Amino acid sequence: MVEQVTSNDYDSEPVMYCANCLSLKIMHNDAIDMDYCDCGCTDIRECLPEEWEKKYEKKYGHKYVSQSKDIKRSPIFQLSFSALMKKVSDCPDWENIIRKIYGAIPKGLSKADSIVVFFDKLIKDNKLDALRALLYKMKI
Repeated sequence: MVEQVTSNDYDSEPVMYCANCLSLKIMHNDAIDMDYCDCGCTDIRECLPEEWEKKYEKKYGHKYVSQSKDIKRSPIFQLSFSALMKKVSDCPDWENIIRKIYGAIPKGLSKADSIVVFFDKLIKDNKLDALRALLYKMKI
């Protein structure tokens, strides 16, 4: 006899998610016996789907299932220049963000100076939307 699976059964099963970007795409590395996310985070947590959906909406400003395909409507594209600069500055992967857009980080500069030079170049090259698209893709 085949059992009928209801959505309530699924809702009562915990989901594993990344504590950093809230992705549900959690992978396991057998060699080191550790779970990890695409973003590189190994802080993997578990909760019920309803709780995860609330966390996702709080972080990204929209529900996961009703996410618009137009990334220009995403919260990252609504950030002011200073908020965008702060987001990059607060990101532990800031050097990688600079490399992905310009290929090199200025040598001999502090983190703060590197970010200021980076944003200056972004403005001059009219690439702020390229940065926003990258941050959106990285789920930062």
